[in-house]
Amino acid sequence: MTFFAKLHPLIVHFPVALLTSGVVFEIYGSLKKDEVVETAGRFNTRLGFWCIFPVLLVGFLGMLSLNNTEKFKDYLANHLSYAFLTAGAFIVAMVVSRYFQNKFGRVVYFLALSAGLFCVINTGYYGGELVHRFEVPGSAWTP
Repeated sequence: MTFFAKLHPLIVHFPVALLTSGVVFEIYGSLKKDEVVETAGRFNTRLGFWCIFPVLLVGFLGMLSLNNTEKFKDYLANHLSYAFLTAGAFIVAMVVSRYFQNKFGRVVYFLALSAGLFCVINTGYYGGELVHRFEVPGSAWTP
């Protein structure tokens, strides 16, 4: 199971990059009325959304293998909370964009995207602290 704890920090960067760039491009494209940029952002956001589920699964399986979590339990709890809030915010965004295609739906969609971006950033912060400050899962970068 420590395999998953070591794999998670390696694969998480792809959906983080897709979600971050997607939200930024979508908001920028919408504000500047640039349909090409907005469409590229929408593609990144949706691909990033689907990529978070395997990363969540691998992270959860990795978490089960951790020992001596007492010294970093608050960081782990915050990392886990923000990870699920990230998924929730983007689920709301995807549902709203699919079923509420009016002006109000568009406002809610961009609010959900913004909340999702905030959660992604916080998830990354706490995950980075786990890896770099507490060296979770321990020697993850050594062969």
